[in-house]
Amino acid sequence: MTANDFQRIFEQGPGLYLLLAPHPSFTILGVSDEYLRATYTTREDLVGRRLFDVFADPPDSTRDTCIANIRVSLARVLATRATDRMTEQRYDLHPPASEDAVREERWWSPVNTPVLSDSGEIVCIVHRVEDATALVRAREIEARERARLVEANNLFQAVYDQGLDTEERERLIAESEQQRRVYETALSNTPDLVYIFDLDHRFSYANAALLKMWGKTREEALGKTCIELGYEPWHAEMHDREIETVVATRAPIRGEVPFTGTNGRRVYDYIFVPVMGPEGDVIAVAGTTRDVTERQQAEQAIRDQAERLRESDRAKDEFLATLAHELRNPLAPLRNSLSLLEMAGPPDARTAPIHKMMERQVNHLVRLVDDLLEMSRVSRGTFALRKERVDIATVVRNAVETSEPLIRAAGHRLDIAVPEVPVWLEGDPVRLAQILANLLNNAARYTDDGGQITVRAHREGGSAVIAVCDNGVGIAAEALPRMFAMFTRGAPASARSQGGLGIGLALARRLAEMHGGTLDARSDGPGRGSEFTLRLPVADAPAQDTEAAAGDAPALTQQRILVVDDNRDAADSLGMILRFLGADVRIAEDGPEALAVFPDYDPAVVLLDIGMPGMDGYEVARTLRSRYPERATAIVALTGWGQAEDRRRAQEAGFDHLMVKPADIDSLQALLASFAERAPERRLAAP
Repeated sequence: MTANDFQRIFEQGPGLYLLLAPHPSFTILGVSDEYLRATYTTREDLVGRRLFDVFADPPDSTRDTCIANIRVSLARVLATRATDRMTEQRYDLHPPASEDAVREERWWSPVNTPVLSDSGEIVCIVHRVEDATALVRAREIEARERARLVEANNLFQAVYDQGLDTEERERLIAESEQQRRVYETALSNTPDLVYIFDLDHRFSYANAALLKMWGKTREEALGKTCIELGYEPWHAEMHDREIETVVATRAPIRGEVPFTGTNGRRVYDYIFVPVMGPEGDVIAVAGTTRDVTERQQAEQAIRDQAERLRESDRAKDEFLATLAHELRNPLAPLRNSLSLLEMAGPPDARTAPIHKMMERQVNHLVRLVDDLLEMSRVSRGTFALRKERVDIATVVRNAVETSEPLIRAAGHRLDIAVPEVPVWLEGDPVRLAQILANLLNNAARYTDDGGQITVRAHREGGSAVIAVCDNGVGIAAEALPRMFAMFTRGAPASARSQGGLGIGLALARRLAEMHGGTLDARSDGPGRGSEFTLRLPVADAPAQDTEAAAGDAPALTQQRILVVDDNRDAADSLGMILRFLGADVRIAEDGPEALAVFPDYDPAVVLLDIGMPGMDGYEVARTLRSRYPERATAIVALTGWGQAEDRRRAQEAGFDHLMVKPADIDSLQALLASFAERAPERRLAAP
């Protein structure tokens, strides 16, 4: 099934549901049709907005308590990764036809359920509610009538104690009968099953809904136990134990149980509570039961679909891991070649900017390939930011550099204004540039050829503000709330608009939030252009420091290193770098050649690729460790496979360390130098 199929199941299935993103803003990702009908809202009102922006804390104390309780419940779900069931909460509604001052008193029974990935991370939270208004009101009526019955008993006692006349007795009896009829009418008109057990476990009261479910008259049912009414033995025995427990502990008991009645096999949620007498003793056990079959079916459908999605995710992860490996192979010689150019001598004034641009773009591509292995983080918002001090002008420049080909191809005019005085941010330069490049790409795609795009960056108090404006197709007012929802794409009104997954703006907003900022959109409507505004907290200027010269790095003087890789370009370029750094290098193109070279060459370090045809790196490492246990050779995996499972397998095969292609040369040089200073511990470094 596709994501659209799942979306339809979620929206059209029974039950009142919200689907929430699992980060602290709790963005609403989806909503069921029943929820919309029950709360007088529309999908445009909710989807893409933060939960507590929609359901804000009002001044009314009862509603304020409800919102506060939901905040606490969601926080518990994030902390425990477990379902959190809440007691009934009051949250009133405004029917569309009512005046602002008129509210509909409503009670809700909320449950917050996390959906977990294979690794145990929360993918999303299902917020389910049931309208509990009738149940709460029935309980209130029951409590009031119970108090009235106690009062009536006291009055009857007073009648007999004081010898009131017959006329007075008849009046009190008539009043009591009227109260009983009110009580009976209220309980008989609720869809829930309401009943009372006496202390012998016999039904002393059953409302109309329960009698109908049993298919019995009042005379046939009252005074009977569960087993006498046809309950299965295990079911009757369970309720007998629960009744005794309620009487002994004076505390409620709640559970779910299947039962076959006149409407077939159904699942019921029930609660037993003690009924206290005037002297404080338990005189009966009252219960209410609700049919939750449809709710359970909806929950099971969601669980089944979640399992299918997990299966799809596993297949996706395998594909992405393979794709990342294949992309890293050509990236390794590219990065190695850039390092060789830098080692050969500083570039002249003409080529230096080109060299820096190539280095930035290769590094950017490396980061994007890394993200292919963690695509699930897009929905969970769990990117690991690599923060440093960066100037806002640098962020703008890097983003423009990425988006310039698309802007130039469309013939757009690009106007850029950045502060002359540096405005510093504490953030991940690549991610910040990614946010802005996404906005620039959208502006280019949704603006007809020859349009105008403007980037304005400035400081506003304690915030850095970057605004991207265009004179393109604009955004309809009803579409604005959905712009940052996952899988939402703009209307293809522009000749240049292109398809996509619809995750760009959702990801951009989440990245902004992870930096402590915000990302918002505005438009005057279709054909009037749009403006996206990124706000980020300003940081202090960085401390002045000088980068260590390349010559300060430890030399690898005559260190014997065996490079094993079936990608000849990657092996040769790495070999040239290591020789430049002073190492003695041999190269093997596959596992058998490496095993043949190893005994006589006796390398201090083996840099070994894993994903080689025939004999892979795991087998080569195991063979070296078993054949030459006395040798203190360090074996380093230099591979495109870098997931946790790959690291575990590498450790078991005898690797001392694992580096993901393309390796950072400074990090590799430092690691090799450390092997020269100490015997390897033959233990893979933690991922």
